[in-house]
Amino acid sequence: MSEHDLVIRGGLVVGPEGEVRADVGVRGEQIASIGTGLRGRRELDADGLYVLPGAVDGHVHMRTDRPVDVYDDTFETGTIAAAFGGVTAIVDQAQVEPGTPLVDGVRRRRAEADGHCVIDYGLHVNLREPSLDRVAELPAAMAEGCPTVKLFMSYPAYRLPDEILFRAMQHVAGEDGMVVVHAENGAIVEELSRELRAAGGSDPVAFPSISPPVLEGEAVHRALAIAELAGCRILIFHLTTADSVAELRRARAAGRPAFGEALLHHLLIGDDVYADPDLAPQFMGTPPLRPREHREALWAALGDGTLDLVSTDHGPRRRLPDEHGVPRHRPGTSGVEVRLALMHSEVVLAGRIDLARWVELCCTAPARLHGLARKGRLAPGFDADIVLFDPAAERTLAAAVLHSDIDHSTYDGMRVRGWPVTTIARGDIVISSGDLRAEPGRGRFVRRERPGHAILAPWRSS
Repeated sequence: MSEHDLVIRGGLVVGPEGEVRADVGVRGEQIASIGTGLRGRRELDADGLYVLPGAVDGHVHMRTDRPVDVYDDTFETGTIAAAFGGVTAIVDQAQVEPGTPLVDGVRRRRAEADGHCVIDYGLHVNLREPSLDRVAELPAAMAEGCPTVKLFMSYPAYRLPDEILFRAMQHVAGEDGMVVVHAENGAIVEELSRELRAAGGSDPVAFPSISPPVLEGEAVHRALAIAELAGCRILIFHLTTADSVAELRRARAAGRPAFGEALLHHLLIGDDVYADPDLAPQFMGTPPLRPREHREALWAALGDGTLDLVSTDHGPRRRLPDEHGVPRHRPGTSGVEVRLALMHSEVVLAGRIDLARWVELCCTAPARLHGLARKGRLAPGFDADIVLFDPAAERTLAAAVLHSDIDHSTYDGMRVRGWPVTTIARGDIVISSGDLRAEPGRGRFVRRERPGHAILAPWRSS
């Protein structure tokens, strides 16, 4: 057998099935073998390190040039930050503006990304118009390599009525795809927001009251019911409450193809941050941060398999000076660079989950659910997306040591134990010892596979 191009020797290979000390051999862009005594033209010593599949973040927002809601990480800066954090693929969003055909919107978003990404990327198609004509375009848009369609139940400029949700889900089901849903009761959120403004409610402490936990539960129940009627697979984005977790758990117990995501900041940061007028604006988007009892429900759901993956909703914004020249935060959180490390430090080392479940939540399940069929596992034939992770490395998080194009970190001051030291993407060493070793533009658009029942088999705790 010919020599490997690259061999990673002597590390602890961690996957969703468990851990084994082994070598990983790479030929070209793919993993060729897992074993012992492998040799290659180039070899990396992984003694004392974890060897992981590249992490996948299926919920990010890179820069979109438009009048409002502009994020400050470009595809270049954002994917560089991701690579430093051990992420080897992201799924961004084609937020197709009203009046634009969906296929045109997807192609425009690709034109913004192609030639700039350091790692591979895919796109969700965002349906924003309550139009049956636009719904009828979904099969053509999905045929562009985008098998997941995002639907909003909240925000005035995005919210779709139930009948459009239903018809969209029918089309997605007909194409063997999956919907990803922002599930909140948008009408009530808007009404409670008006009440708060009328009462002079400018205190951030009152902000979570516009999205009560019980109504997130109601919206999740409704989304799941519509998906069941339409025969459509569904992934609920950013669940935050015990109420919504209970709805998902019931659907899963009934055998429905329903899945759930938690966001990093909803797991690690509580609603007490709204008492800090400086930090609060970062988190003044819905769903809001929640009290401890709801975060505990999320932790339990990660442990028992009800929740399937952890993402970031990475969409940071720089602070802007107020009328006195004082820099002020705006809504939007970072996280794509720190998710793998924070989940290790705050979740694995805290004893909430084990190493295998950590890899499942951050690497394997996101790849499987989002149709990245050649990513998320260390096995022959899969892309050579590999991370060497030092479990003993320590960092204090701050903008100065991170790589997003912003002047702060959502997790400023947090101390983490465990950090990715080498990131390999399709056989290329992209990050090594704190240095970027690849040029922007090497990342490719991935035409993702349409999710099939086999790759959507949910994880279950033993």
